[in-house]
Amino acid sequence: MKKIKYIAMLLCAMFTLEGAAQTAKSAYFLDGAYHNYHMNPAMKPERGFFAVGIGNLGFGTQGNVGLSNFLYPVGDNKLTTFMSGSVAADDFLSAMPDAANLGFNLDENILAMGFRMFGGYTTLGVSLHSATSLSLPKGFFEFAKNGLQQSSHSFSGINMHTMNYASATLGYSHEIFKGFRLGVNAKYLIGLAYADITVDKLNLELGENHWMAESHAQAHIGAGIEVSPTVDEEGLITGFEMGPIAPSASGLAFDLGIVYDMDHIVPGLTLSASVVDMGQITWKHMMKGQSADAKVEFNGFEEIDPNDVESSLNAELERLTNDASKMVEYTYEGTEAMSTKLNTTMYLGAEWKFCKPLGIGVLYGQRFTQSTFNKWHEVRGYLNFTPCRWLEASANYGTTSYGTSLGWMFNFHPAGITFFVGSDYMITKVTPQFIPVDDLNAHITLGVNLALGKRK
Repeated sequence: MKKIKYIAMLLCAMFTLEGAAQTAKSAYFLDGAYHNYHMNPAMKPERGFFAVGIGNLGFGTQGNVGLSNFLYPVGDNKLTTFMSGSVAADDFLSAMPDAANLGFNLDENILAMGFRMFGGYTTLGVSLHSATSLSLPKGFFEFAKNGLQQSSHSFSGINMHTMNYASATLGYSHEIFKGFRLGVNAKYLIGLAYADITVDKLNLELGENHWMAESHAQAHIGAGIEVSPTVDEEGLITGFEMGPIAPSASGLAFDLGIVYDMDHIVPGLTLSASVVDMGQITWKHMMKGQSADAKVEFNGFEEIDPNDVESSLNAELERLTNDASKMVEYTYEGTEAMSTKLNTTMYLGAEWKFCKPLGIGVLYGQRFTQSTFNKWHEVRGYLNFTPCRWLEASANYGTTSYGTSLGWMFNFHPAGITFFVGSDYMITKVTPQFIPVDDLNAHITLGVNLALGKRK
């Protein structure tokens, strides 16, 4: 049982490489939610607010595989791993996608505030953002399961991508004509760390008297300060040296949004649309490198001298070691300025408050990005409940690129303080060992804010 728990913990850690911790979509239609301007800058909360640290804190995971791909029931509420002989290779591999995509996203408000000004609504904020993804080809798991039983293996297509940055945001929304609001956020971006590593070739051939491995990989690495690699005479990277402590990566981004309250035309109907994170970061010192197009072959110890076995054997082993080391050595190819785009996202929303405490809504979202894994789309339906002015709740159900999801949100916002807690992806099924089943799409968000001024 301890072995199963350790494996589950390892898989959970691996799958936490990218998830969803942005502003909760479950709060999109709640009037008392103060941080919705991140999804649509035209939204105007009912009053001003101030928050430090835990104003909008969230965490989550997402991916197209889960623990049920790797852990199997064996009776009496016990589990075994996919490596067990009781699990057929065909059963395990047929349930695996061509590429296992895993991920983690984090957007944390360090400081945020909103207030009425110049006849509109102004927001200020400082945030941290992180987006990381890992993609593992199916061949990786075929080798883990079949091992030497299969002579040919391909791991080509392994990719790890991460971008981390801070932002300072200034936003403003204003009513252009009755019921129609236009909003914009301007963001100054400071790059913290970036890496994109791709193994575009990694093949393995195993035979009774022969084996061969070949590989090639390339990498782009950037940092928020100047970092220079140290190289040897052959141009191989041996380490890194830090330059002056000064920002070396920055950029700009914008959010645009509209909200049209059509109550004077269709009672209770509100339409909205937005495009957020339109921008990029320029890394002044992006380092490029790639491994050699390496190939290692072994056809048995054919060069062993019977008169000097020890020396000839050591020479053969040294040759194999030198060939293998080339597969993990990176050659420095220089440093250049390089721009990386943010994960631009579009939202389209409609809500109808058909009676005083109840409303229904639908929200469509789509993300456009250079990273194949980070692209997603979803449609989410809402039932919103407002029993009194200081309490709101939302239950919603969505179908996304990663399957279906159940979301909810409670928002308590009396005078002086607000507290909200909710989730866009609820784990609804666990094993008797409380391990999530099916996939690791999960999310939790919460926050505490000071409410300023009168409700309007």
